[in-house]
Amino acid sequence: MGPARQGRPGPLTSVPHGVRGCESVRSLAHAPVWHGPCRSTALSPSIPQLQTLLGRPLFVTSVVGVLIVVLVVVGWLRRRGATVSAGALAWTGLLVCVAGVLSLTLFGPVPREVAEPRLFLDPMAGAWGWDSIAWRPVLDNVALFVPLGAMAAASFRRQGLLTVWLLCVVFSIGIEAFQYLVPTGRVANSADVLANAAGALVGLLLAAISGARAGGVSAGVSRSRPRSGVRGP
Repeated sequence: MGPARQGRPGPLTSVPHGVRGCESVRSLAHAPVWHGPCRSTALSPSIPQLQTLLGRPLFVTSVVGVLIVVLVVVGWLRRRGATVSAGALAWTGLLVCVAGVLSLTLFGPVPREVAEPRLFLDPMAGAWGWDSIAWRPVLDNVALFVPLGAMAAASFRRQGLLTVWLLCVVFSIGIEAFQYLVPTGRVANSADVLANAAGALVGLLLAAISGARAGGVSAGVSRSRPRSGVRGP
């Protein structure tokens, strides 16, 4: 989602507000210089601030823990026949994940009036840092789509896992296209799409293992059907 080079703000890292945040953008290659205040969305500052408050390891552990608990509860409700409650919980989780991803990826720190569109079609070039692959932004983009893939699989349980995974990939491509068409300091990057696709796949596996798709396609759809014809005594 975000620029995948060292020294550039990744999707789970914050850009400081005010002039400092814009000063950091000036060091980026081909980045426009902006002397005014930086933009931010309403939700995006809270997530990096929470990460800073808890620390990166605790923040990631907390997100994964909450995700697993929600998936297990959804699966438990469905096995007990409370499909409405399970569906409501799954869809709520999916909407929260979508809102979080969009708030972290759609808009950067540079206003549209001075921002220039930037695109990396070569995933190796997009993931390359100053002297090697910038693994932290790559892993950030993988982690970003794990909850989304898991909650999408739990919500669209009547769809096959491949279909749900493709929907997540299309969603990622749409975000990258928006970043290019509406430039705000972000980089449209094919490496981000690959990383997001890997993260969504991990999320799908978590949903399947946790039982959140109980009664769905992955759990088997070959239920016994009443046979036609005359039954024996």
